[in-house]
Amino acid sequence: MNNRVVVKFGGADLSTGEKIRRAAEMVVKSPYKEKVVVVSAMGNTTDTLVGAVNQIGNVNDEDYAQVLSMGERTSARVFCTAFRSLGAKAEVFDPADEKWPIITDSNFRNAKPDVEQTRTRVQKFMVPILGDTIPVVCGFLGRNPAGHITTLGRGGSDTTALLLAKCLDATEVILVKETTGVLSADPKLVPDAKALDRLDIHEMFDLAQGGAKIVKPESLKHKLPDTKLRI
Repeated sequence: MNNRVVVKFGGADLSTGEKIRRAAEMVVKSPYKEKVVVVSAMGNTTDTLVGAVNQIGNVNDEDYAQVLSMGERTSARVFCTAFRSLGAKAEVFDPADEKWPIITDSNFRNAKPDVEQTRTRVQKFMVPILGDTIPVVCGFLGRNPAGHITTLGRGGSDTTALLLAKCLDATEVILVKETTGVLSADPKLVPDAKALDRLDIHEMFDLAQGGAKIVKPESLKHKLPDTKLRI
């Protein structure tokens, strides 16, 4: 394993320019030699876009993916701008670009990644720039073999982060969320839910499967045994 980290930021952590700058500073100052950032759409952008599409009605799946992709694609560019304002070298990885790494099937609303194709593209386009440049990757998105944008389903940015970490053999994955920690149960249902200092991958999967909004359950299958996961 190498000194390599994938950091994913959720929408709440990117809802203002001040928060974005603070997030970029955190990455720049982190001790890792090689860093990759995955971003969700800013604030409530995705919910706004979903609401608009639903109000339009009769929107086909490919158009749905195209519209929703704009949240993450904008967010990645804003985050990249924040890095550059701090003097850091960064590059946006967008699904419309040749270097885009995540290849999926053609289920536009809940695509399944092709791990081997993704690994090949990560090694070809992303690994060579690590250490010198920070890749900023649009979370939640993929591209099918025909070159059309797909989405990985709600919560898909977690999948992006863990999949990239797997293909990069990253030392660590950090999922940054605006919470005070992980609780043993939903405090709305269990008033005496306790904060967990540590939980293993099986406990995390069980909590996620049970509806806990910690991490998308499907994303955990991409976690390598030796890769540390922090939330």
